[in-house]
Amino acid sequence: MQRKRSIDQPISDAQLSHEDSEGSYGVVNPRKKQRQLAPMTQNNPTLSINAGKAGLPPPGYIKKVILKNFMCHEHFELELGPRLNFIVGNNGSGKSAVLTAITIGLGAKATDTNRGSSLKDLIREGCHSSRIVIILDNSGQGSFEQSTYGDEIIIERTIKKEGSSSFSIKSEALKEVSTKKRDLQAVVDHFAVPVMNPMCFLSQDAARSFLTASTPSEKYKHFMRGTLLEDTEENLNRALEIAINAQENLEFHAENVKALRQDYEDARRLVKEINANQDLNKRKRILQGKILWLNVKENEESRDKLRSNEAHYDHRIKEIDAKLEAKKNTIERFNADQIAMEEQLDSKLNEWQEKKAVADAAREAMHQVKIDFEVQKKHKDETEQHIKEAQDKVGHFKKTIEVLQDQLRKQMGGDKEKMQMEADAIRKNIDEANHGYSEANIRLRELKDKERTLVSSQKQALEVQQRSIHSKINELRELSRGKNNFLSNFDSNMERVLKVINQRRSEFSTIPIGPLGAYVTVKKGFENWARPIQRYFGGTLGAFVVANARDNRLLKEVFRACQIKTNANVITYTLSEFDYSRGKAQSQYPTISDALEFTSRSVECLFVDQNRIEKVVLIDDKDDARTTLQKKLPNITMALSLRDSKSGFQSSLSPYGGFRIDTIEYQDKLRMKLSSSSGDDSSYLKHVIKEEQADMARMRDHYEVLLQDVRTQMKTANENITQLKLKTSELSRREAALRLDMEKEVDTGLLEQAKIDKENYENAVVSYTIAAEEIQQKLEKISQQAQPLKQRFDETKTASKAAETTLNELKNSISSRSSKLEKLQDDIKHYTGKQDQYKQKREDLQQRVQLFENGIQKQIENAEVFCTRDSAFTADIPNSIDDIKREMERITRQIQLAERRVGMSQEQIVHFFEEAKVKYREAEKKYEEIDKAIAMINDSLKRRWQSLNYAKTDTCITADTDFKESLRFRNFSGGLHFDFGKGTLNMLIKTSNDEQARNVDTLSGGEKSFSQISLLLATWRPMRSRIIALDEFDVFMDQVNRQIGTKLIMNKLSKESRTQTIIITPQDIGKIANFNDPGIRIHKMKDPQRQNNSNFYSN
Repeated sequence: MQRKRSIDQPISDAQLSHEDSEGSYGVVNPRKKQRQLAPMTQNNPTLSINAGKAGLPPPGYIKKVILKNFMCHEHFELELGPRLNFIVGNNGSGKSAVLTAITIGLGAKATDTNRGSSLKDLIREGCHSSRIVIILDNSGQGSFEQSTYGDEIIIERTIKKEGSSSFSIKSEALKEVSTKKRDLQAVVDHFAVPVMNPMCFLSQDAARSFLTASTPSEKYKHFMRGTLLEDTEENLNRALEIAINAQENLEFHAENVKALRQDYEDARRLVKEINANQDLNKRKRILQGKILWLNVKENEESRDKLRSNEAHYDHRIKEIDAKLEAKKNTIERFNADQIAMEEQLDSKLNEWQEKKAVADAAREAMHQVKIDFEVQKKHKDETEQHIKEAQDKVGHFKKTIEVLQDQLRKQMGGDKEKMQMEADAIRKNIDEANHGYSEANIRLRELKDKERTLVSSQKQALEVQQRSIHSKINELRELSRGKNNFLSNFDSNMERVLKVINQRRSEFSTIPIGPLGAYVTVKKGFENWARPIQRYFGGTLGAFVVANARDNRLLKEVFRACQIKTNANVITYTLSEFDYSRGKAQSQYPTISDALEFTSRSVECLFVDQNRIEKVVLIDDKDDARTTLQKKLPNITMALSLRDSKSGFQSSLSPYGGFRIDTIEYQDKLRMKLSSSSGDDSSYLKHVIKEEQADMARMRDHYEVLLQDVRTQMKTANENITQLKLKTSELSRREAALRLDMEKEVDTGLLEQAKIDKENYENAVVSYTIAAEEIQQKLEKISQQAQPLKQRFDETKTASKAAETTLNELKNSISSRSSKLEKLQDDIKHYTGKQDQYKQKREDLQQRVQLFENGIQKQIENAEVFCTRDSAFTADIPNSIDDIKREMERITRQIQLAERRVGMSQEQIVHFFEEAKVKYREAEKKYEEIDKAIAMINDSLKRRWQSLNYAKTDTCITADTDFKESLRFRNFSGGLHFDFGKGTLNMLIKTSNDEQARNVDTLSGGEKSFSQISLLLATWRPMRSRIIALDEFDVFMDQVNRQIGTKLIMNKLSKESRTQTIIITPQDIGKIANFNDPGIRIHKMKDPQRQNNSNFYSN
C-alpha cells in the first residue's frame, strides 16, 4: 500500500522541484474517487503470482548496482541475487556505501542515511559529481508497465556539487522514460519497496538502535514503526480529530442557515409586488445592457489593435534569440581554442627561449671567428705589401748588377780569392741574422695580436661586471628610497597581481598561494647558499598554487590582465601535511630543508613533493660532493657546491652509476627572504655588490698578469730584433769594407754591394713569403672552422626565428581571440539588453491586453446580466448613447411612481432577492454536503479502526509465530507479548536450561543478541517488503552466536523468493557457515587502498 506523505514529513529538494513544475504532491485527476479497502501490508499482491513458479522470482528485485565517484568508490559494480545476499569486507572497503547508494538511488534524502546533511557530502572527494545506477528486474507477471520498460527498469540518480540532483528512469533499451521523482515513487510503490521505512533499510545506526533496544516500549515502537501500524494509527487519530471539529462547526452553521432562509422569504415577497412593472424593467435592462455592449465593442477593437503589435515583438525576440545562440556557440568555440592555445603558449615560450640561447651561442662563436679572420687578413695584407716592396728592390739591384758586371769584365784583373772567402763567410752570417730577424718579427706580431685579444676580452668582461654592479647599485638606491620591494624581484607587476587576487578572492574556490618564494626564508648561517638553492628551485619560487583547474584558468586570466612579463607557473595541488623524515638524506651534511624556513608545514610539504628538498645536500667542495655521492648514502639524489659569487656546481649520479657535475649560473635577484638576524634585502644587495666588486678586482688582476707576461715577451722580442739589426749592420759594414778593398784592387765593390743588397732583399722575400703562407694556412683553418659554425648559426637563427614567429603568432592569436571574445560578450550584453527591452515591451503589451481581456470579460459579464448581445443590437433599440439615455429617463420616471408605493427601488429589491436566494441555497447545499461527508467519514473511521485492530492482531500473531519458529532453531521456546494499552513489547525466552520463560533482559549477551535477531526477522515477516537490507547485524555477537545467527538468517531467508535480502557484515561468512544453497550469494569487497604523501616513505 502506498504511503502518502504526512503533514510533518519533510519534503526533499527533488520533490519541491517536481511540485513547482507539475503541481502539488498527491494531486489527483478531477474524476470520481474509487475507494478500495486493502489489507494493511507493504506487499504488492501481483508480485506473488510468480512465487508459485519454480525458479522464477517475482519482479522488483535489484539486479545490479553501479556507482561512479560515490563516497569512497570511484567506479564500482555489484550484481545481486534475487534472494539472500551477503556483502562482506574489511572496514573502510565501502560496504555501507553500497546500502547508502541503494537508499539514495531509490529516492531517499541524505539525512535518512545518517551519512551527511546534504547529498553533496556523498560525492567522492576531488570530484564534481557522482552517479548511482540501480537496475531492477521487471520480467514476468506483476511487472510494472512492461510494454514501456521491458524486462529491466534502470534508475539513475546524479548528484552534483553545484546544482540540484536529478533522476532518470530508463527502459531496458536505455531509452529515458521519465525524470520525475513521482514516477520513481510509482515504481517503488508498485514493487512494495518502502524506502522511507526505517526497518526496511537498516543502516549501521538504525541496526545498532534496534539491536540494542533495551526497554519494552522501545521494542514496541520499533515494531509498530516498521510494520507501519504506528503511522496508520496516527493518521486515523488525526482524521478522527478533524471529524469531531467538523461536526462542532456544522452545528454552529445550522442557525445561520435558518436566518438566511428567512431573508430569502422576505425578498421573494417583495419581488412579487414589483412584477407588475416587469415589461418596463425588461426594456430598461436592455437599454442599460446596450450601453455596456457598446463599451465592450469599443474595447474589443482596442484589444485587437494591441495584439497585432504583440506579434511584431515576438518576431524581433526570435531574431535576437537566434543571434544570441550563434554568439554563444562562437564564444564556447573560442574559449575552447583559447584554453588550448594558452596551454601551448608555455611550451612555445620555453622552446623559443631554448632556441634563442642556442642561436646566441652560435652567433658569439661566429663573431669570435670573424675577429680572428680579420686580424690574420690584415697581417696577410701587410706581409704581401712587404713582399712587393722587396721584389721591387730585387729588380732594381738586378739591373744595377748587370751594369756593374759589364764594367767588371772590362777591368778584370788580380787575385781576390782570399778576400772572397772572407766576404762569403760574412755573407753567411748576414743571412743567418736576416732569417732570425724575420722569425723575430713574426713572433712579435703574434704577441701583439695576443695582447689586443686580451685587452678586448678584459674590456668586455669588466664592462659586463660593471653593468651588473651598476644595476644592483641602482636597485639598492631604489630600495633605500622605498621604490622597490621584495615582490618586484618576481615581476614588476607582482604586487598588483596579489591585490587583484585579494579583490576577486570570492571567485576562487580556494584563494591561490604565491609567489611561493614569499613563503620561504633562508635560515641564519646559510646565507651563502641562498643563490645556489634558488637556482636549484628554478621556476618553483615564482609559481602559484591553486586547488583545481577552474582556479588555474581564473588565475591565468589575472596574470594576463595584470600584464605579467615573466612566465609564472601555476601548480594545481591540494596542500597537505605529512612526515617526510624517513625519506630525508642521511649524511653529515645539511639538506635544503635544513637551510630553509617555511610559513607553514603544508608549504614545506609542497616543496618536498615538487623539488625533493629533503634529498639534496649542501657540500662546500665539489670533490667532497663527488666522494659523498659515490658512497651512495640513503636518500641522497643530488649535491650543491659553491664556486664563486656568480656560479656554482650541481653534482649527481646517473642511473647507470656515472658521476655528473654541472656548472650553474646564479640569478641576480633573490626570490627568497633572508632571516631577520641576517639583515634585510638591502644588506643582501650590499653583500652581493661587495662580492662582485671583489670578483671584478680579481678579474682585472688576472688579465693584468696575462698582459704583463705577454708584454714581457714582446719586450724580449724587440730586444732580440734590435740586436739582430745591430749584428746585421756590423756584418754588412765589415763585408762592405772587404768589398771596398776588393774594389780598390779590381774596382768591383759596387758590384758586390749590389749583389749583397739583392740577396738580402731576396732573403726578405723568402721570409715574407713563408710568413704569408703561414698566415694563409691560418686563414684557411679559420675558414674551415667558420663553415660549420656558419651553418650552425644559420640553422639556429632560422630555428629561433621560426620559434619566435610561432610564439608571436600564438600570442597574436590569443590576443585577437581575447578581443573577439570581449566583442562577442559586448554583443551578447547588447542583444540581451535589447531583447529584455522587447520582452518588457511585450510583457507590458500582454499586461495591457490582459487588462483589456479582463475588463472586456467583466463588461460582458455585467452586460449579460442585463441582456444578451443579440437582443441589445435589435432594430427597435437606439444605437446612440444619447437616445438610449433619454428613453431610460422616461422609463425610470414611470418605475419610480410604482416604487414609491413599495418603499424600495426596483434594483434594490432585485438585488436583495438574488443575493438572499444565492446565499440561502449555497448555505443549504454546503450544510447537506458537509453533514453527509461527516457521516461517511465517521462510518469509514469506524471500519478503519476495526481494520486496524484486526491488522494489529494479525501482524502480531504473524510476528509471534515467526519469532517462535526462530527460537526453535536454537532449541529455545517463548514468544512475543504485546500490550497495546501500555505500548510495550516483551520477549519471553525459555532456554534449554530454564524451567519457565523469562524476560530477554535476563539472558546472556549472546542469547540476547540471538533473540534480537529473531525479533528483527519476526518484524520483517509481516512487512512483506520486496527488498530489505541490514548493515552489520552481528556487531555485538561473539563467534559462536554470530555463526548461529548467520545460519538462522540463511535458513529463513535463502528460500524466500518474494523478498530480496541484503546483509552487510565485516565477517567472512564462508568461514562462519558452510553452505551450497544457490539462493545465497556472497560478495567480497576489495580491501581499501590508503596511500598519500604521509606514507610515501613507508616502502
